[in-house]
Amino acid sequence: MSMEGSESVTRRGFLRTATGAAATAGAAGTAAAKSQEEGGGGGGTKEVVVGPGGSLVFEPAELEIKPGTTVKFVWESDNHNVVPESQPDGAGWEGTKGAPSKTYDTGHEYSYTFETEGTYEYFCQPHKTAGMVGTITVSPNAGGGGGSSAPAIPSSAKTLGIATTAAMVFTLGLAYFFMKYGGDYGRVE
Repeated sequence: MSMEGSESVTRRGFLRTATGAAATAGAAGTAAAKSQEEGGGGGGTKEVVVGPGGSLVFEPAELEIKPGTTVKFVWESDNHNVVPESQPDGAGWEGTKGAPSKTYDTGHEYSYTFETEGTYEYFCQPHKTAGMVGTITVSPNAGGGGGSSAPAIPSSAKTLGIATTAAMVFTLGLAYFFMKYGGDYGRVE
């Protein structure tokens, strides 16, 4: 059987394809990072899940934020509320609307922007005795990671770094393969 009519795979053609694949992987990583940025977590908003998986907890139960941060409480199970137990002088946080006996169900969301520095303790009225309590600490030093001076790395940057590393490893692997084994297969002399 003659190979004249078939297209031969050249080293240059294969590397061109590999470079295109690496660029595509990098673009996918950039798109994933951008969608994570847009999805929240940035712009001074933190999320507390109310009753995750039907459990009687706030997740996270302890949150440290900077002044001006908005905390969004998101219900993932039924019959819960957010009732302040203590807060700094001058703060006017009232918790969820209605009397402490008023509860909300899955899908409900409640947001509050914490401006006054200090510690805010809160609970879920029906489940306080079960330990459904939380604490929010508002401090200009929030997010320092226990005194670490290292900057926080956003998850979008981590995603982009992983995608870029994967693309580089793939490209280097192909380069190694061609350097070791050549690349002009099927060429008729």
